[in-house]
Amino acid sequence: MLKEKVGISVLLVSYNHEKHIRQALDALFGQVFDGPIELVVADDKSTDSTLSIINEYEGLDSRFVFKYLDYSENLGITKNYKRGFKACSSEYVAVLEGDDYWVSPLKLQRQVDFLVAHWESDVCGVNYFVYEEDRAHFTPRVPASTTHRFITARDLIADNVIGNFSTCVYRRSSLARLPDELFDITSYDWITNIVLARTSLIGFLEEPMSVYRLHTAGVWTQTPHVEKLKTQLEILPAYDKLTDHVFHDDFEHLASRLRHVITASQIGHVAEAVSQPVLRAVPRLLNYMPPILIVVLKSFIPVAVKNFIVRVVNRSRSV
Repeated sequence: MLKEKVGISVLLVSYNHEKHIRQALDALFGQVFDGPIELVVADDKSTDSTLSIINEYEGLDSRFVFKYLDYSENLGITKNYKRGFKACSSEYVAVLEGDDYWVSPLKLQRQVDFLVAHWESDVCGVNYFVYEEDRAHFTPRVPASTTHRFITARDLIADNVIGNFSTCVYRRSSLARLPDELFDITSYDWITNIVLARTSLIGFLEEPMSVYRLHTAGVWTQTPHVEKLKTQLEILPAYDKLTDHVFHDDFEHLASRLRHVITASQIGHVAEAVSQPVLRAVPRLLNYMPPILIVVLKSFIPVAVKNFIVRVVNRSRSV
């Protein structure tokens, strides 16, 4: 008896991604996957040529069946994901955001194989590169290896190693269990995976197979670091409630860490603003001091203070 080929749904989430969508689609169509692929296109009313570029790929590969969701209304990212998940019909669901791309042709097959072999997992994520587009710089999220590990909900709360939806493959049955309340608030990959990890381990393949792109067109990329932390801090009570306070202590510990970092960052900005006039004034002050006075001061000032003054003067010359 011939073994039935396992199919997969790929949820393509796009919004004004004309600059990057070809790279995402080329990587998708280059996957070595021996099964039918349902491509669910969840475009959020792009105003550029994103959809017309996607149209060009229809008919290029017999494995693919295209399913377009209505794109006449801009729903926002959370609602767009809600309808996208519901539209997927295969046993396994991968996500590809239009400005990300995959770098291993075996990504989908390896993740599906993992889920077939590991019934304790409803989610399989992969290591990925963070690509800072303006610096042309790639950094692996964690050190690369050929092994795998399991991640719990508490692990994710402490550190979102999974990082973004484009790294994930899900069992469709698990996505169907996501509560509607999750989509009534600002929800991305982080809280989605935390909710799923409440009843399942997340498999994590440590070989980098995806790229998360940081670019100037991205709203989150443009958000100042402190504002990102504040946004994360503000949403934690809602996430705590959504998970029935099972992870309350973990969310509280994270909130404490975020508040500490935010305070330290704000103090640093204030200190920087105050120090700038001082830095500019130091060289001018030294120019007007009599040489003999500078010699006397040098003999009495501790070494640590001398070193600090030297650093201040050097910094002032670059201001």
